[in-house]
Amino acid sequence: MFKQLLCPTLERRAKETTETTAAQVCSDESVQAAACTVKAALGGSPLYAVVNNAGTSTGGGHGATEEGVIDTNFYGPKRVCDAFIPLLDPAVGRIANVGSGAGGGYVNRLGETEEARMLMKGDATWDELVEYVKAKMPTISLDDHGVYPAIYGLSKACLAAYTQFLAKTHPGILSSCMSPGFIDTAMTKGYGGSKPPEEGTPAIRKCLFDKLEGNGWYYGSDGMRSPYHFMRNPGMDVYDGVMPF
Repeated sequence: MFKQLLCPTLERRAKETTETTAAQVCSDESVQAAACTVKAALGGSPLYAVVNNAGTSTGGGHGATEEGVIDTNFYGPKRVCDAFIPLLDPAVGRIANVGSGAGGGYVNRLGETEEARMLMKGDATWDELVEYVKAKMPTISLDDHGVYPAIYGLSKACLAAYTQFLAKTHPGILSSCMSPGFIDTAMTKGYGGSKPPEEGTPAIRKCLFDKLEGNGWYYGSDGMRSPYHFMRNPGMDVYDGVMPF
């Protein structure tokens, strides 16, 4: 789904319209086709923002495979960014990657290790993240952490690290990652997700429309800066950016 602001004359208020185009984020061809559709619709105007919200898990109501989780949650945003970054306004464009507190929980369980440092410090390359994911997948258990098993946490931790990579490789574009909170969706049915979808938007709206103080930062569901190494809940201290080790 994408929006355009159309203003045929200065006397007429801009009319907001919403258009949709289908894209399968696990398919290079599908994502590229969607980008071509959006480019044509924009008619030469730049795209303001990309929101990567597609996600899945082996738990809950989705029942995806381990490979499907990684392909959707980790490789999917990369495919979308590769296809749509050329359409973004290079001066004011934004990327909002929808992460999860499960990513911080995954990093927290790693302890004070080089793995954790790589996922936090922000200088991992895309190739390094890919190699890390490939190495970790055979060791991940599907039987823990309920609706958010370790494979899901791995995918979201690496998505946050990829967001930091985007900030370094595309400094003119503001890239952010955020947690919407534990939202009541088909994926969380029976696992306690109680917040309605409309309450999952504050962090996304902040990353899209507010003045941001940093690039590549992670935000909690309350829109406050949050750490990469544990799940910060609303009301807790705002993350100061200091590495814990």
